[in-house]
Amino acid sequence: MKSKILIVGFIILAVALVFTGCQKITQANIDNELNRWWVIYYKMLEDEIPGQTSEFVAGPDGVDRTLEYEFGRDFLSVWNDGASIKVKYRYAKRRNELMEKALIKFKGEDALKEIEGVWSLDEVPDLWEKVNNANE
Repeated sequence: MKSKILIVGFIILAVALVFTGCQKITQANIDNELNRWWVIYYKMLEDEIPGQTSEFVAGPDGVDRTLEYEFGRDFLSVWNDGASIKVKYRYAKRRNELMEKALIKFKGEDALKEIEGVWSLDEVPDLWEKVNNANE
């Protein structure tokens, strides 16, 4: 009886893994993730004291350093020289995860909630204008 339950459980797990592993990743998926990065970045720039965002992104413990550690220092040059679409997607997705964590550290959970489900700066023109006008 136990062995039948284990076998059924194993089959269900295997089927679930096959379906999640076989999802087709397209350039549009990557583009969405790249656009999302801009939304998060602009949210970090909103009402910031100059230099704060760069510390979270490019500082010693920032997003860029973590990505270098996880993907390699030369990854961005490899990006244009033929990195697979899955690797590009993983990179873009991971960068957004790290940016969201940085945003929460920087501005709190509410800042992330304000841009939840927003995938393009076109969806938040007020944010785009506010940040760009502040930098003029």
